[in-house]
Amino acid sequence: MFKPRYNPAMRPDRFRLAALFHPQKDVTYEQFSRYWLREHGKLFMSLDIVKKNLTKYEQLHLNPQLNTQLSTAMNSAQMPFWGMAIFEAESYDKIIEVLSHPDYIRVVFPDEAKILDRSKSQVIAGEFATIHGT
Repeated sequence: MFKPRYNPAMRPDRFRLAALFHPQKDVTYEQFSRYWLREHGKLFMSLDIVKKNLTKYEQLHLNPQLNTQLSTAMNSAQMPFWGMAIFEAESYDKIIEVLSHPDYIRVVFPDEAKILDRSKSQVIAGEFATIHGT
């Protein structure tokens, strides 16, 4: 019987950073999701440094009902985050160059404050391996 070889490896050509966003206290989920997708995403993508350095930018908009069901089914705490941004680049340095660029600090950083609370948000970074799929 043929058994496929399982040989996972980290991708040396890609690096990801994920930011889990906690909403501002006076923002509804609908306001958060709509603004982040339609306004903030467009603003972020308008920066030349973003287009130059990132190979991918994705937004995950959490579904409150599904997350309630999931936390119940998994007997786990419900996450306080309403969104996750995933930044992908060829290196960690390229992502940091975006996040520390004067245009990002001047334009994007203040726009985030309209919908999210940075003090309650979290960021993780690392290499990744694709175990299944492309």
